[in-house]
Amino acid sequence: MPPDITPNSAVPAIELRDVCKRFGSLQVLDRLSFTVPGGEHLFLIGPSGSGKSTVLRMIMTLTRPDSGEIWINGRNLYPVQHSGSSHRVDQRHLRSIRRDVGMVFQHFNLFDHMRVINNVMEGPMRSLGLGRAEAEKRALELLDRVGLADKSRAWPAELSGGQKQRVAIARALAMQPKIMLFDEITSALDPEIAAEVLKLVRELSTQFSMTMLFVTHQMRFARTMADRVLFFDGGRIIEEGTPETVLDNPRQKRTQDFLASLTEVS
Repeated sequence: MPPDITPNSAVPAIELRDVCKRFGSLQVLDRLSFTVPGGEHLFLIGPSGSGKSTVLRMIMTLTRPDSGEIWINGRNLYPVQHSGSSHRVDQRHLRSIRRDVGMVFQHFNLFDHMRVINNVMEGPMRSLGLGRAEAEKRALELLDRVGLADKSRAWPAELSGGQKQRVAIARALAMQPKIMLFDEITSALDPEIAAEVLKLVRELSTQFSMTMLFVTHQMRFARTMADRVLFFDGGRIIEEGTPETVLDNPRQKRTQDFLASLTEVS
């Protein structure tokens, strides 16, 4: 199981420094900077297209910034030469940092050609070098924790959406990450199943001491889980603070209008 991660203010778990990203003519992130201490539960909220999911994908090394720096546990994801020009990053460097990061996606992203247990075993065997017996033991323990021990031999196509998301959570935890990213993990689920998945995440957050970043529109969930909330708009942070400050007493009109427009799902 993942070791306890003691917050260390000297070395943040995550730090973004003046990060910019464009997709064609669209400026998705505009000189974005923020720091995440180890062990913090940070929630990113805001309208669709404001750059929240792009931040998670960058931390997971699925998307590369156009400029700026991203640091994970004191290590620069994309080192820059002294001349200021970016160079091709050694893939081994990225993989070594990515081992500290797990991600749960909106649409599960399970391997349909693998049974449930193999979905959970694949990462530890391929990336961590675990033997089959050890990887299977870890997978069965995690599937039990997420309430799916009886589905270990099932195929993804035989599972409900909520069960698939539970498998995805177990698969991410199997890599024993220090940082977990959750990208709108209930948006593809109906309200009742979404509530069950969010309850599971709350329970796991007490069992595994990790830095957690959430992109969500579930404000009730954010109120119960967040240490800090960042409100994004136009690729920038418009407002930040505790859930009580940002969600219950927002200062910015843009934040107020966004929160007023939401319809809670769970």
